[in-house]
This record gives sequence, C-alpha cells and structure tokens, in this order.
Amino acid sequence: MNIKHAKKETVVGDNLITIFNRQKELMEKYHDIEARSGLLQTDIFPLNLDDKRSQARIKDFSWRVTEELGEALDAYYHEFHDDKYLHFIEELIDGLHFLVELTIQVDFSEEDISYTKEEGKYLSSIIEKAKEVSKELNLEETVVKFICYLGMMCNTLKNKPWKQSQMKTDKNEFYSLLKTVWLYYIVILDKAKLSEEGIVEIYLKKSQVNKFRQRSGY
Repeated sequence: MNIKHAKKETVVGDNLITIFNRQKELMEKYHDIEARSGLLQTDIFPLNLDDKRSQARIKDFSWRVTEELGEALDAYYHEFHDDKYLHFIEELIDGLHFLVELTIQVDFSEEDISYTKEEGKYLSSIIEKAKEVSKELNLEETVVKFICYLGMMCNTLKNKPWKQSQMKTDKNEFYSLLKTVWLYYIVILDKAKLSEEGIVEIYLKKSQVNKFRQRSGY
C-alpha cells in the first residue's frame, strides 16, 4: 500500500491537533515494535531532557527527520519520472511524522509551536510566519537553516554517552530552538508548494499507509 491507495480524510477541528492526535496513535504501536527490537532507548514518557537515554532518543529522532529530508532531496534532484514530485513530498511528510513524534515525546504542544493561542489556526499561523521567511531563501538555503537549528537544538543536550559527568539542559533554549526547527521545516514544505490542506491531506494518507504497515508486520 502507498499514498495513492489511501483515502482523503475529512478533518474536523484544528489541523495541527488532528496531525498530533494521529501521530499519538501511531507512536503507541511503534514504541512496542522498537522495544521488541531492542532499539527503544528509553520508555520514559514524556522524555526527560536531563536524562542521557532520553537525549539519545531525541537525537535519534532528529536524525530520522534529517534522513527523510535527505531522501526527499535525493528524489528532487536525481529522479526523472512522472511520480518524482509525489515521491519528493511523500518523503518530506515522512520527516514531518518524525518531527511531530519528537515534539510529542518532549511534551511540547500544538500551541507551543504555533504563533497564536487561537485553536483552529495553529498550523496556519506557522505557515503564515514561514511565508515571510520563505521570501528570502531558496530550497537549499532553507535546508541549511533547518539543519543548523536542528543541530543547535541537539547541542543543548550535553549528556553524551561517553561522558561521566551530567549537565542540566537549558530547557528554555531547547524549546525555543525546537519552535524554530518547526518554522524552517514548514518553510521547506512551503518551498515544496504544499498548502495547509495539502500538508494535512498527505500526512493523513501517509498515516494510513503506516497503520497498514503496522498491521502487516512491514
């Protein structure tokens, strides 16, 4: 099954809340799968930003987003077929899945990453802000900005696997950078010509694919 076989869903309520709620459904099953494979760094939820294993999981998910972005760019630059654009945006939405899950795991809410407190406009407020930023950047510059802020966010997590001393995380700095990471990922989606409706539609379609994969043991 792929997103061509998935059905368009009708969204009732806030688009970003809908995305977060769907990811919560997916992550519950995926956590069990990762635990069985021995690759779940910690079962702490929400993650403790001062805990070494929690920090390893945050960095793991940060890399997952980056890897999906890399797959998207590989399709964008090197594929030459009718489905090139579809593959490009599907990989970007895969990255969004991991970014949403990371955000849920560190107990950051839909309202926290938005630029409004008005429910119903959480995602649109980020998109509006992203369009302001987007005017000044091309796709490659946006990707560089995103990677830089993601790296700086991870760099607030100082408890490396090889360190014997422990350091407290500057949580305000971490969450501030996470909000900026979100902004630049939405700028990337804007560069991919995805509207708010397009983001939600493809996210939900890909979530159907992921649920199918969970059921089928993919």
